[in-house]
Amino acid sequence: MDTIANTVASTVVEGPALPIGVILIFISAVFTALMGFIGSAIGMYQTGQAASGVTAERPELFGKVLLMQSLPGSQGIYGLVGAFLILQFSGILGAESLMTISTGTGIQYLLASLPLGITAILSAILQSRLATSGVVNIAKDDTLTAKAMVLSAMIETWAIFGLLITFILLISIK
Repeated sequence: MDTIANTVASTVVEGPALPIGVILIFISAVFTALMGFIGSAIGMYQTGQAASGVTAERPELFGKVLLMQSLPGSQGIYGLVGAFLILQFSGILGAESLMTISTGTGIQYLLASLPLGITAILSAILQSRLATSGVVNIAKDDTLTAKAMVLSAMIETWAIFGLLITFILLISIK
């Protein structure tokens, strides 16, 4: 068994360790993406539960309640955009060498990821609560669809502000 382990270990090519700054930038990108993805998954699940109950009783409302279910999904897109922006602004995408990124720079990127990450997860979950109420209202009176969508979309404003602040912080990093 030791022979196999030694053979495998000898075939692994070790390169220089990544600087802490680079690791922090990767953590920043992962954080923004995951917070958006988790918030959207939870939000779409919660609203989808209500929507499936409505479609069991009134299948003709499927399209309307599907729109309501999709609303909390946008925060996942914002998280993905945020992760891409972090990797792009940091120079990691397409970089030939990552060894020049300092720990201080990595910390700046980590701090810049917080507004988007936090607002994405919270607004998606809270938006799903509004969207779920909207689904219930649509079940009672489907002429309320537009109003339900607008009310649910209002909380998304905070995720957009989170993305904006993260973007402003990213372009401020030197």
